[in-house]
Amino acid sequence: MARVKRGVIARRRHKKIIGRAKGYYNARRKVYRVANQAVIKAGQYAYIGRKQKKRQFRSLWIVRINAAARMFDLSYSRLINGLNKAGIEVDRKVLADIAVHDIKAFGAIAAQAKAALEGKAAPKPAAKKAAAPKKAAAKGDDLTKIEGIGPKIGELLAGQGVDTYAKLADTSVEKLGEILHEAGSRYASHDPGTWPQQAKLAAEGKFDELKALQDELKGGRVA
Repeated sequence: MARVKRGVIARRRHKKIIGRAKGYYNARRKVYRVANQAVIKAGQYAYIGRKQKKRQFRSLWIVRINAAARMFDLSYSRLINGLNKAGIEVDRKVLADIAVHDIKAFGAIAAQAKAALEGKAAPKPAAKKAAAPKKAAAKGDDLTKIEGIGPKIGELLAGQGVDTYAKLADTSVEKLGEILHEAGSRYASHDPGTWPQQAKLAAEGKFDELKALQDELKGGRVA
């Protein structure tokens, strides 16, 4: 008897198709070859249905809006035209829902549309005062250029008011150690011993000297 080396894979593939054909009748749910064709065809119908669903619902909303508009001596097209002239922005889904569940509110909307069609200016909403432009918040220096300071520690120091090279240079090593210790054990292992020295060089624009110093360091510590 021949040895089957791909039986597990084929069985898994067959079970997946048969599972998708659950609920079908006769061979369409039992026989793999027939079920596979049925599942493929069902997927095609589902794809087409997803496209048709949008246009079908839009048609339904228009029918409902038109029926409600006729109660107020308007047609669907005149109602939409009046809403556009009145500057009322409401989509058909919401308008149809209002027409079904709150006919009084729909009547108020129809009245505004009719007034706009007759040339009666609807009362304009009070103009809002333009908000004063916000001042751009001053950004601090990029403290991650200091060896030993990553993004998390940079945010931590900025939260304590140490957001520039100058401020970092003026902060004592003891104070930096306290900030790291209070932030938790994940920060307490960092050594801020050389941070003020590096920050001073960065604040003075001596980046060549800073790079030379950092070449001698290892993770912000003296090698």
